[in-house]
Amino acid sequence: YIYIYIYSTYVRTYVRTYVRTLRYVTLRTYVRNVRTYVRTYVRTYVRTYVRTYVLLLRTYVRTYVRTYVRTYVRTYVLLLLLLLLLLLTYLLTTYVRSLVSSTYVVVVRTYVTLRYVTYVRTYVRTYVRTYVRNVVVVVVRST
Repeated sequence: YIYIYIYSTYVRTYVRTYVRTLRYVTLRTYVRNVRTYVRTYVRTYVRTYVRTYVLLLRTYVRTYVRTYVRTYVRTYVLLLLLLLLLLLTYLLTTYVRSLVSSTYVVVVRTYVTLRYVTYVRTYVRTYVRTYVRNVVVVVVRST
């Protein structure tokens, strides 16, 4: 007699998709004596993990998506306002009001510069792996 035992087939499929989007939005405003730097950092991280495991009619699939957004704002204020106050005090004490007026006008004169920059980067990676294993055991018995 010959007995043939065929065990279960092991099939494993591993699919991994990696999508990463990186976006920088930079807005800069420069005003005399006051500098505002606003930068929005948006990073989207999408990762799909699909894993199929077939063993004795069992399938396992897992998928997760992760997204996070980070935004920060920085503002710089120079100390020139304090210096202006000291200068005005000094000029008032010396009774030179015309010079005070002209200096005040010069210092208060402002300019504005706007800059808007956007960077977008996208990475897509896909990995596919498949494993197939068949185990066959043959037992030969002679009676």
